Amino acid sequence: TLGSFLPLLMFLVWNGVVLAAVEPGASLGSDPLDLLRASGGAALGTGVLVFSLTAIITSFIGFVLALTDFFADSLRPSEGGASDSADKQEDSELIKVRDFALTLIPPLVVACYDPTLFFQAIDKAGAFGVSMLFGFLPAWLALSRRAMESPVLAQQPGMLGGYVRGPLVPGGILILVLVAGGALAVVAQNALELLAGAS
Repeated sequence: TLGSFLPLLMFLVWNGVVLAAVEPGASLGSDPLDLLRASGGAALGTGVLVFSLTAIITSFIGFVLALTDFFADSLRPSEGGASDSADKQEDSELIKVRDFALTLIPPLVVACYDPTLFFQAIDKAGAFGVSMLFGFLPAWLALSRRAMESPVLAQQPGMLGGYVRGPLVPGGILILVLVAGGALAVVAQNALELLAGAS
């Protein structure tokens, strides 16, 4: 739990600092980071820049490592006969180059074609992908698991044997329906905004 609490604390502090830098009368289109850099002097501006670049670099490293491992696993050739170790090492180096090329070249081409596509993709991923992945799907899976009538064992010291069967996620069906409905509402609202903007 400490591993989840510390990033949450950093996230809340960062959002609080950035949002507190925006004055109540500021225009809606103003960038909070620009206001924060301008209000705190050179040292704060450098700190914000270093923090932002660190966040981008660590995300980039994780993305590259995960995607190259994905390509290495999904495009792995079937094991054939025995071959020379020098050939295997050369093939291994070529496979690494292939995996890194598949990871880095397509985003580079898209970014060179239109740099604003990245921000549009992030906006759509947050509106649709994240809402479905972390909102609707967990609630739906919990509901389907409960429909199968397969409760898990929950520790109850007062019971015979120390365990009693209970649901995996507490709160009942109403909570799960509210979570799934809230996620679908976010998706529907963003879809309507997208359609309204396209017309």
